[in-house]
Amino acid sequence: MPTPEQRLARLESIFSTIVELNKSFVKAKSLDDYMERVHALLAKLLFAKNFYLASYNANDNTIQYLYNVDEKDETIPADRKFALASPEQSPTAWVIANKKVLLLDSEEELDYKGDADYWGHGTRSEHWLGVPLIALSEACLGAIVVQSYDPNIGYSEEDQSLFKIIASVVASALEKHRKDKELRHALSGVHSTLSKELAEKERAEKLQHALYKIASLASQAPELDEFYLRVHKIINKLIYAKNFYIALLDEEKEELELAYFVDEYDKDIIAGTVLPIGQGLSSYVIKTREAQILSPKYVKELIEKGLVGELKGAQNYTCWLGVPMISSNILHGVLVVQSYDEKILFSKEDGELLNYVANHVAKAIEATVIVQERKEAQLKLAKQHRILAEQHRELGETVEELRRTQQQLVQQEKMASLGGLVAGIAHEINTPLGICVTGVSHLQEETKLINNALKDETLTAEALSSYIEEVNEASKILDANVQRAADLVRSFKQVAVDQSSNSVREINLHHYLDEILLSLRPTLKRVKHQLKIDCDNELTAVANAGALSQIISNLIMNSIKHGFENIEQGNIAIFVEQKGEHTILRYADDGHGIDADAMSQLFEPFYTTKRGEGGSGLGTHLVYNLVTSALNGRIEAKSEPGKGLAYLIKFPTNCK
Repeated sequence: MPTPEQRLARLESIFSTIVELNKSFVKAKSLDDYMERVHALLAKLLFAKNFYLASYNANDNTIQYLYNVDEKDETIPADRKFALASPEQSPTAWVIANKKVLLLDSEEELDYKGDADYWGHGTRSEHWLGVPLIALSEACLGAIVVQSYDPNIGYSEEDQSLFKIIASVVASALEKHRKDKELRHALSGVHSTLSKELAEKERAEKLQHALYKIASLASQAPELDEFYLRVHKIINKLIYAKNFYIALLDEEKEELELAYFVDEYDKDIIAGTVLPIGQGLSSYVIKTREAQILSPKYVKELIEKGLVGELKGAQNYTCWLGVPMISSNILHGVLVVQSYDEKILFSKEDGELLNYVANHVAKAIEATVIVQERKEAQLKLAKQHRILAEQHRELGETVEELRRTQQQLVQQEKMASLGGLVAGIAHEINTPLGICVTGVSHLQEETKLINNALKDETLTAEALSSYIEEVNEASKILDANVQRAADLVRSFKQVAVDQSSNSVREINLHHYLDEILLSLRPTLKRVKHQLKIDCDNELTAVANAGALSQIISNLIMNSIKHGFENIEQGNIAIFVEQKGEHTILRYADDGHGIDADAMSQLFEPFYTTKRGEGGSGLGTHLVYNLVTSALNGRIEAKSEPGKGLAYLIKFPTNCK
């Protein structure tokens, strides 16, 4: 007999188990997970080593063992259904049919069995306890069962009462599970319907978008090859069109021209191929003026009937779909897609869709290529395609040749500029070096005279003093001219290296502009033009120094050669400032200026007002390329006849 403390402890255990059962259903990931928790909690209260849940479906009178654990019998799959036996054939069926608790031992089974040939399934237990799962609606949802194969382990009245309480909790959970399942099924049906409607809507939107894009092609008026390529891409988004071609009809010549052709097997066939109408599949579409979905088997039947023959191209297709391109009741040709994949077969809906699209393609072709009357355009369409293709090829070759020539001339222009710089600097250095040579020779002669006077003992204080003055004067002249030559060499070296290497480095803008002007000194000293630089001594920039040198040199030389032609003294102003992250360079001369027509071609390659007089027409074009490419900036020009020419150059201060 348990003590009051033991009874209290057991009641507390039972209460906590029931509370935990209610919580477990919320936490469980599935019904099977929930039943595992139920089994674990039940095993703490009574012998439940062998335990199963039989779920009953009244609609088809079947049961499923959603959860079963048995130490002797094999586990029954949860998804397997069994017809519910009669109460005389199965204790589980008896519990479900009678909605009552059933407690059996091995001797009591015969009382329930009656005249039935069998009583239940599986290994016979010594003690068996089944409790019905009754829903709130009083309907029986099934039964839960525990059993013992040990004669010494049975189930008391307290165990039965406890098992009934647990059964009510499990029944509530099972009922919720069923309702959730029904709700998910209903939602799945709604989702399926919505998905279908959404798919149809998306298909309609895709079709509408495709038709809009096809219609837009006509207004864009692209080259025909590009037009067909875009049509192919548009159709490929609506239907499988890996293998696709457009054949245009010439009724007068009874020919078909493959205006566009892409096929994974017939790679030898090219666009522009002209074929007789004959009795091929495309011809069959033209004759019927209807969409045709053809399988190899159906084509064989057409051949036997004499409706199709002279088949060309690969014959290992699995499905062939061709539609006529009709506009204003005029047949322009056929549009064809085909599949070589057994898994990809075209449907009736695909045929209707492609037929609808083909008619819009026909209208777009009309608007794109027909300039004269439709009939005349059909007769000349093949010839126009060949001529356009040849012209396009020749034009491409010409443009490529011009591009290469332009690059060579630009490079020559840069090297000529550098060569002029070398020649000018060499000439300029001759003067200070010549003075130095003369000064040294004079010093040598004076020193020789002093030395002779010293040997002859005729050297006077006055002669020595005069000699020292000569030495001091000559030293100053030598120092000034050597320094001048050094400055010229340093300037030439930096500018020449920059122009040949195009390296990006940090430069002091005012100092670098001075070096550029110094390198141009041989040219500038021969003219009376005035050049003024307005730039803060502290302004620096990280930029392509060679590009900047080339730009300034070209602009100054252009002003001298063109802007100041027949002008004895002109003025050039260079103003530099920095705003935000950009450096702004303004260049202006007060020369002749240029008119609006010349302004429109100022930066065009090969444009020059000195054609035949040595002008290459690449000076300002080179400046434009250097500003936009090497400095990552932009350049603008402004001029009027008689008011000079001004440039605005803006580039990032830090080009790293």
